[in-house]
Amino acid sequence: MSVSKVYHFGPRGRISDVIKGQRLFEVAGLNECFDKGDSVAIKIHCGEWDNTGYLRPSIVAGIVETVKEYGGDPFVCDTTTCYLRSRGTGRDELLTAARNGFTPQTLGCSFVVADGPYGLNEVKAPLENGNFLKHAYLAEAIANADSLIVLSHFKGHGEGVYGAALKNVGIGCSSKQGKSNVHLFQHPIFGVPAYEFHPEKCVGEECPIYKRCGENCPTGSFTLSTEKPYPRWDRSTCIGCYECGLRGACEVVVQPEADTRRRYFPAAISDAAKAYVDYMGRDRVGFINYAIDITPTCDCVPYSDMHILPNLGVFASKDIIAIDMACLDASVQMQAVPGSRPYDEELEGEPWKAGNEKFTNIMRIPVSQWSSVNAALKLGLGSADYELIEATPGPRERYGQPKYREHHPSYFTRKPFSVNKPRFEPECYLEDIKVTLEELSGRPNAKVTRSG
Repeated sequence: MSVSKVYHFGPRGRISDVIKGQRLFEVAGLNECFDKGDSVAIKIHCGEWDNTGYLRPSIVAGIVETVKEYGGDPFVCDTTTCYLRSRGTGRDELLTAARNGFTPQTLGCSFVVADGPYGLNEVKAPLENGNFLKHAYLAEAIANADSLIVLSHFKGHGEGVYGAALKNVGIGCSSKQGKSNVHLFQHPIFGVPAYEFHPEKCVGEECPIYKRCGENCPTGSFTLSTEKPYPRWDRSTCIGCYECGLRGACEVVVQPEADTRRRYFPAAISDAAKAYVDYMGRDRVGFINYAIDITPTCDCVPYSDMHILPNLGVFASKDIIAIDMACLDASVQMQAVPGSRPYDEELEGEPWKAGNEKFTNIMRIPVSQWSSVNAALKLGLGSADYELIEATPGPRERYGQPKYREHHPSYFTRKPFSVNKPRFEPECYLEDIKVTLEELSGRPNAKVTRSG
C-alpha cells in the first residue's frame, strides 16, 4: 500500500477552525471528489439532545460554502439511531438537529435525515471478503448522492473506543438495519440468537420498568401479557435497541457473550465502512477530522464530559485509515488534560501519560483503540503509512465573510449613518478615574464554602 497524504493544521494560530477546514478541503483535493453540478452529501453527527460536544454548525457551513464554490450541490445529513431516543425517528432527528443549530438557515443548504422518517430508507451495499458481514445497509440519501464528504469529530466512544472517520461512515452512514448489523446484534454466536431468555423471572407489573418493556419495542418482538410467564420475545425480529428489559438487571434476558460482541463491534464498523466507500467510489469520498473538544464519550450521549486532551487540530485526507491513524497517533503523543477521564484511578496503564494510548480501556471495555484501523487494513480500505503535511493558510481575501459581496460591510453603513449619525459625547466620562490598577489586580479577599 502506498503512503497516503494527510494534511493538517495545528490547534494554534490566528486562524479559525472554520477556515482550517475550508483550506484543508482545498489542499487535500477534496474538490476533486465531485464534478460541477454533482449532488454532494456532507455527513455529520448533529449531536444528541443536550450534548454540547458536537462540531459547531459554523464549521459545517464553511464546508458547505466551499463545496458550492467548486460547483457542487451540497446537502448536510445524519441518520437515525438504532436506539429510540432524541434521534430515533426522522422527526425527532430534525428537532434535535435544529435545537443543536443545524438548520437550512445556519448551514446554507438543506439538512436531510438520510435514512428517512423511520430509518428504513436504505440501499444494500455488497461486501466481498468482509471480516463479519456479507453486505451492509447504506442510508438511501447518501447512496443516491454523487459524492460524500465526511466531517468527523475525533473523540472517544463508549463501545467504538474512539470515533472519527471510520465510525462516521461505518455506523453514521448506516440505516437502522445497518446499525443493528454492525453492532452484531443478530450474530449467531454472540448476538441476540445466543442470548438466554428466562421469562419466569419477570415479576410483571411489580417491576418499575414493566410499562417500558411492554410499550417501547419498535418491532413488537418483546411483549408482555397479564398472565405468567409475562414476557413474550420473538428474537428473530429484535434489532437490539435495548428499549426493553435487555437494558434492565432483571435477568429475564441474559447476554452471555455481550463482552465478546462489544469487543468485536469496533472491527465490524470497518466492514460497513468498506462497503459504503466502495459503493460510492473511493475517488468520490473525502474526509476531514476535527480533533477539537475531545471528550471521552461520543456526541450520541446526552451530555459532554470534560475534555480529555487539548485540541490537536484539523486533519484532511482521501484515505479513511490514514486520517484516523494520524489523529490517534497525535492523541498518543499528547498528555491528557489533568483531572479528566484518563486520570481515573481504576484505569490501568496510566493512559494520561504522553506516549500512552488514550482511548484503549478508557470506557472500561477491554478493547484496543486500534481495532477499527486494524480491521480496515485487513480489508484493504486504505493505508496505515501516511505523510503528515502541515498546511499553510491561503490568501486572506480567499476566506472570510461575506464572500458574496463586492464591498466591505462598512460600505453599507454610509447611508444610515448619514441619517442617524453615531453620537460621541465627551461629557459621559468622569473627569477622575475612581479605581486604580492596583485595586483591580489580585484575587478579592473572599471566603468560599463548598457543600455536597
